[in-house]
Amino acid sequence: MSAQSALRLPTESTPRPLVPEPEAVPAVSVIVPCYDEAEGLPSLLARLERMEPLGWEFIFVDDGSRDGTFTTLLAAARTRPWMRVVRHGTNLGLGAAMRTGFDHARAPIVCTLDSDCTYLPERLPELVRLVEGGADIATASPWHPDCVPSQSGRLRVALSRAVSGLYKLLIGQDVHTFTCLCRAYRREVLQATHFRAAGFAAVAELMLRGMLNGYRVREVPMQLGTRQFGGSKLKIGTAIVSHVGLLALTAVLLSARWARGQAGHRA
Repeated sequence: MSAQSALRLPTESTPRPLVPEPEAVPAVSVIVPCYDEAEGLPSLLARLERMEPLGWEFIFVDDGSRDGTFTTLLAAARTRPWMRVVRHGTNLGLGAAMRTGFDHARAPIVCTLDSDCTYLPERLPELVRLVEGGADIATASPWHPDCVPSQSGRLRVALSRAVSGLYKLLIGQDVHTFTCLCRAYRREVLQATHFRAAGFAAVAELMLRGMLNGYRVREVPMQLGTRQFGGSKLKIGTAIVSHVGLLALTAVLLSARWARGQAGHRA
């Protein structure tokens, strides 16, 4: 996850930060993937500005936006030393944006955050404290029994609840939400856990692979709010196909683990 030079424009295969990196290593790196979010960025940046005393770095990954997202980010970063910008030349998907952000993160704890403020940025410290306290992954959890009902669109809620329920049933652990981007990770988890999905299913894949590797997950009940600016980028049909594939992959991995365990018992 080493940082790369900020002096050259990025290509699609080797995106590079477009704002020079500070030398001091921050306590927390926050990855914020963005795709056509120019309308809502001023609101998000104002909220993150109030978190500057934490000393965290925020890495914005512009995933090939077609609007003014990149221009807005670059202008904002020039006066905000806590902010860095990386750009994809074309839209590569949420999973690709996450991997790019992880490649440029330098802190021992790495967070991911939605750019649309459907989860409150101000609650990230709660997730970070769980990781500091021993968790390997800490996630916001709108489907936790102690969480208040979601305010988001019905289709997004129905899909997320359904696939999270299926993942919970399949993996057999008491975790309620697998599809939430608002998370904190111990850096070692990201270094050891490889995920392949390019789209929204990458969020669930990273969690599932981490859990299968034995990493500990903690949840924070957190309401999923409504998007105030722009429209959702989630394509329901594509997401369903991706999650079906991920469910099948998880079943195969669990079956292989069971077979290895049986072979070990017979040996």
